[in-house]
Amino acid sequence: MKGRKTAVVIAVALICVLLVGVLAACADGQDGVGIKSIEKTGTDGNVDTYTVTYTDGSTFSFQVTNGTDGTNGTDGSSVTALDIYNQYILSSGDESITYQEFIDKYMDVTVGTDNSAAIASVLRSVASVNTEFYETDTSWGPGGITSTDSTALYSGSAVIYKIDDDYTYFITNYHVVYSADANADNLAYSGSGASQQNIARKIVVYLYGSEGSPTFGEQVNGSYQSVNYGDYGIECEYVGGSEQNDIALIRAETSAVKAINSDVKEITFADGYDVGDTAIVIGNTGGDGISVTEGVVSVHSENITLQISSRVTAHRSMRVDASMYGGNSGGGCFNVYGELIGVPHAGNGEEEQGINYAIPVDTVKSVADNIYYYACDSDDSTSGLSALILGVTVTEDNSKYVYDEAAESGKIVADTVVNSVTDGGIAQSLGLQAGDVITSVTLTDADGETDEITIERSYMVAYATYAAKAGDRITITYTRDGSSYTTSGYTVQSGDIQNVW
Repeated sequence: MKGRKTAVVIAVALICVLLVGVLAACADGQDGVGIKSIEKTGTDGNVDTYTVTYTDGSTFSFQVTNGTDGTNGTDGSSVTALDIYNQYILSSGDESITYQEFIDKYMDVTVGTDNSAAIASVLRSVASVNTEFYETDTSWGPGGITSTDSTALYSGSAVIYKIDDDYTYFITNYHVVYSADANADNLAYSGSGASQQNIARKIVVYLYGSEGSPTFGEQVNGSYQSVNYGDYGIECEYVGGSEQNDIALIRAETSAVKAINSDVKEITFADGYDVGDTAIVIGNTGGDGISVTEGVVSVHSENITLQISSRVTAHRSMRVDASMYGGNSGGGCFNVYGELIGVPHAGNGEEEQGINYAIPVDTVKSVADNIYYYACDSDDSTSGLSALILGVTVTEDNSKYVYDEAAESGKIVADTVVNSVTDGGIAQSLGLQAGDVITSVTLTDADGETDEITIERSYMVAYATYAAKAGDRITITYTRDGSSYTTSGYTVQSGDIQNVW
C-alpha cells in the first residue's frame, strides 16, 4: 500500500504555560481559593513586579525578568505557573507542596495546546510525491494467463532533508519509490537515474501550496500512457535507499525547487521523543494533497513485519494513535516544536484501533546521513546504504524502563549482549567474545573528531556501523564479568564497508 500513514487527533492539554489573560479567568481551586487576577504593578525597565490577588482577598507580589526578542515573552508579559509556584514557596515557606499539588490547589485549569505556529513553519519542509512505473499485470482468465502492460501511478509524501547549492534532497519511504510489479521497460525507459528495475521510472514532487493533480495523456513507448504533471511538478532523481529500513533519498535541482518556492526549508531533527508526546503528522493523505492531523506517540519502539519486495522484514517503528490513509507514507511526524520525530510508513489496516507506525527519528537520520554521504563522495562505486561489517551478532537482555525525574521522561534500556563473533572479523580482532555487553562504540576520524555512540538498545549498534567511514578508528567499550573494558583501536578499511539492503 503506497504511502499509508498519518494521523489524527488527540488534543493534548497543558497546564504548564499560562498567559496573564488566562490566569485572570481561572476557576476556583479545589478548596475554593483561586487566582482572581494578576497585574503588573511596577517595573524598573528590566524587571517587572506582578501582584497576584486570590479570591479570598490575599495577595503576594513577585518579579519577572523581561524577555529578549520574544524568547521569554515581550516585556516579561508571559508568566508561567512555575514562576508563581516558585514565588509561593519563597513567600509562604511551604516547601512541602509539590508543583503539581500547587497547580491542582490554586490553578485548577486546563489549557489546550495551539500548534498552529509550528505547523505553519514546517509546511515549508513537506512535499507530496508521485511515482510512475511501467508494470506488467498478470491474471488468469477463461483463455489462460493474460499479461497486460500499463503505466501505474502511486502517491506518497516526503520531507526536505538538505538544501545544497545544486540539489535539494528529500526523505521518503523506500516502498513509495519501489514496485514489485515493475517490468524491464520500467528500467529501459527510466528517467529517475535508478539502476534497479523496481525503482520508479519517474519521481515527481509538489511543494505545499503549489500542488497539482497528474493526468494521463497520450500513449508512448509502446502500450504505456504518458503522465502530465502540470506546471508545479518538480522532477526528482533517485539517490539511494534501504529496504530493511524503508527509507529512500531523492533529489531535485535546487534551482527548480526554488523557482516554485524560494522559502522552502530543511527539516530539523528532534533529539528524541517520549511516549505521550504530541505527534503532528503531515502528508499527502489519499493522494489529494498535503494535510495535517494530530495524535500522540503511544509506543516508543517495537518491531513490525512488512513486505516490500519478496522479503519479509522486521522494521523498528514507533506507534502513534493517528488514523492512517494512503498517501501519507514518507511524510513527517513532528513534535510541538516542529521537529521531526519520525517518518510515517505503515498501519495495521484497522483505522478505528489507532494503531499506526512511523520510522523513529534516530533511524531516519542515521540512514539518510549515510545515503547522502555516499551519494556525495565522488565515488561512483558507492551508493545506497553502506555499513561497516563488524562480524558480530547481538541480542538484548535485562530490558527495563528507566525514569528520569529531572527530565520528567523515561525510556526503555537493555543490555546489548554479544551473541556470536565471526572468525576473522573486526569484532574478533578487537577481542570481543560471546556474552560481552557492548556499552558504547567510539569513532575517531582522520582529523581527530570523535563520535561516541552510547549503546542502550541492540539496534543502536547498526547506527554505529552506518556512521563508520573508511579511515575512521573504532573502539568498543564493553563489560565482561562485571568489569568494564575498552578495546584497542581498529582503522576501518574501504573493504570493511559494504552495501546493505
